[in-house]
Amino acid sequence: MRFGQDHFLAADLTRGDLSEREYKSARAMDLLSAKTRGMDAYMNQHKLDVVLFAGATGAAIAAKAGYPSVMVPGGIVSGTTESKDTPDYPLGVAFAGRAWSEHKLLRLAYAFEQATHARKPAPGLNSPLAARP
Repeated sequence: MRFGQDHFLAADLTRGDLSEREYKSARAMDLLSAKTRGMDAYMNQHKLDVVLFAGATGAAIAAKAGYPSVMVPGGIVSGTTESKDTPDYPLGVAFAGRAWSEHKLLRLAYAFEQATHARKPAPGLNSPLAARP
């Protein structure tokens, strides 16, 4: 089905109270893979407070672990490929951290934004709001 409609139809067949065995099993696997064997293991091994991811993948991993994340502009990616030229496009970066580390994430994300000045208005947008830093 188009646009992920099959996911909505499958969800509609559930009780919707998160008590089903399939949900509990998937949630346990998320916690094991994203938290215990994922973020926690990686951050402990490398003695990290925060992990920086290119793109939104890090936000998804952190969310599965129940951890906070923040996305900020990371830069512009050239749209030129071997087969064709496409417009350049923005790339975000995700800072993800441990539980209750929002203060560190926000400080680091703000410092990153101030250091990189990666946020650029989209070409062709001349409105006063688009030009704001």
